[in-house]
Amino acid sequence: MSTTSGATGPVVRAGGDFQEPPRTPGGVALCGACRERGTCRLGVERERLDEDGVARFALTCPRDQEGGPDVAHGGWTAAVLDDCLGHLPLLHRVLSVTAELTVSFVKPVPVGRPLEVSARVERREGSRWYITGEMVLLPTRAVLARASGIWVTRDQGHFARHADWLAEQDER
Repeated sequence: MSTTSGATGPVVRAGGDFQEPPRTPGGVALCGACRERGTCRLGVERERLDEDGVARFALTCPRDQEGGPDVAHGGWTAAVLDDCLGHLPLLHRVLSVTAELTVSFVKPVPVGRPLEVSARVERREGSRWYITGEMVLLPTRAVLARASGIWVTRDQGHFARHADWLAEQDER
């Protein structure tokens, strides 16, 4: 975790490195921005890795993510799929970053209804994880969206290198 000294003590920066992130009682790994809230701002309530290697995430689209009448914003759907599929390496105790993500929107995602995202590793090639998943409406399991992508294993210096690169951009 990345910290700096602030007027009132250490300040934890969102996106700082971590090995084992803080988790909610439902097992949801919290990103830097969600740690202060103690809950996932995307609405993910539970996550688990099943014995068959499939990760499952219970969630509900929050009302503040509504795009159309009682329908989730497409950006929320894409963000949730990115987050959930990206948690699969983390559930295997591997840090990674998204390299590529493709989302297919099958049906509008209802706001305030129980949903499930499942994610599975299709294959691994070196540091690349090829992951697929889908979002379904519960209890009917109607498919709402599908996603596939590539996540790349990252080392502890990843965010420090990004900060250095960004500082160079500011100097231009």
